[in-house]
Amino acid sequence: MTEIYFNVQSDNGSITDQHALRRWSTQYMRALEDRKDLRIGSRLRNFFIEEGLVEVDTKMIPLPLSAWSNGKFWHFVDQHGDINADGGKDPRTRDIGRYNSENIQQLLRSLALYPLTQRLHMSPQSFDRLVEQAQEEARNHSLKAYFPLYDWLQLEAPRPRLTGHRYICIGRKPR
Repeated sequence: MTEIYFNVQSDNGSITDQHALRRWSTQYMRALEDRKDLRIGSRLRNFFIEEGLVEVDTKMIPLPLSAWSNGKFWHFVDQHGDINADGGKDPRTRDIGRYNSENIQQLLRSLALYPLTQRLHMSPQSFDRLVEQAQEEARNHSLKAYFPLYDWLQLEAPRPRLTGHRYICIGRKPR
């Protein structure tokens, strides 16, 4: 299972609350907070464990908004929920960012159009200005901007339950 979290981050900490990308994220999440939990990705591991799933492997993959790379491709989240940034090194990160850049340029406008203009009543001019600034910042390699992408894999099947729920499990058999 994979979930994207549209709260823009920076691999080098250079994105502040004054950046258009951060304002885009903040306003997008605020516009939908009463409709959908956009932070669900970071909490699904705990939900899976509460439902009886065991050995749930979680990793946070930074999805670059442009062609930058620090050599790290993923971050593991340990059993305590702490991020371990010593994940594998993968030179494909720069390529992923380059290929994803065009998607991000379109996504910033299309994903936020309804929430920001209809739910937050942002004027079309303000919306266009915010999106154009965010698009420009997303192309800036020095910001090292990314969206967290949470990925889960269950390594062991849950113990049978009589709740009627069905799970599809990938991995080794329970001991």
